[in-house]
Amino acid sequence: MIYVILGMHKSGTTLLSQILHHSGINMGEAIDANVSYDRGNQYERQSTLTLNMDILHTNSDNIIDLPAPEALTLTAAQRVRMQEIIARNNSRYEDWGFKDPRTSLTFPLWAAELPAHKLIVIYREPAEIWPRFRYNGLRLFYTNPWRAWKFINRWCEHNMNILSYLRRAKIDYLVLNYQKLMTTDTGFKRLEAFTGRKLVDRRRKDLYRTHADNSWLLKIVSACIARRSQYHPDKIEAELYALAEGGGL
Repeated sequence: MIYVILGMHKSGTTLLSQILHHSGINMGEAIDANVSYDRGNQYERQSTLTLNMDILHTNSDNIIDLPAPEALTLTAAQRVRMQEIIARNNSRYEDWGFKDPRTSLTFPLWAAELPAHKLIVIYREPAEIWPRFRYNGLRLFYTNPWRAWKFINRWCEHNMNILSYLRRAKIDYLVLNYQKLMTTDTGFKRLEAFTGRKLVDRRRKDLYRTHADNSWLLKIVSACIARRSQYHPDKIEAELYALAEGGGL
């Protein structure tokens, strides 16, 4: 089986990929298990990551400067690369998958080429992710309103895309809340049931950053975006929460 992990940056996609990889589902060829997340091990398949960046015309890892594309297209060469990636991994592994937060923007292209596969979605509320994007020092602190504006837009775009995929999905999918995955066993057990195997628990409480920032800045930015675009992170999060609790769309 092929497992595709979808989620915004800093939402727990690396943890899911790590759990699957150490449980016998290959998530990449050049993964060094001795290198921690904090030292750069993102548990990503390099070929899928590189292709996603090519599709999105970016060579930067700065996700808040990468808006969702208005249209998704594959060149003939990109389609061949995608087909080769899928064929190569299908020939090597009985169970494999990939994660790259950019797949939240490109998934329809992959879905059109992939054989039978499953989706694993993980989300995290904006206030928990924002501390990883804001500037804390005085020198660039004044840029945070603009960074917050871009961050909330990106969070909404990624997760609205994911919800739109799930509404149309004719495949099995699982939605997990990162906070609950880290603090309870419910999500982990659901993941085991979804994959049909005993999983290696790679959760580490010391790597769980719970410093949520529910500041006035995020609230003002969210309200402004809601007026301009008719979407609000609270509504998106409520839909994801319902799915993570076993509800439906």
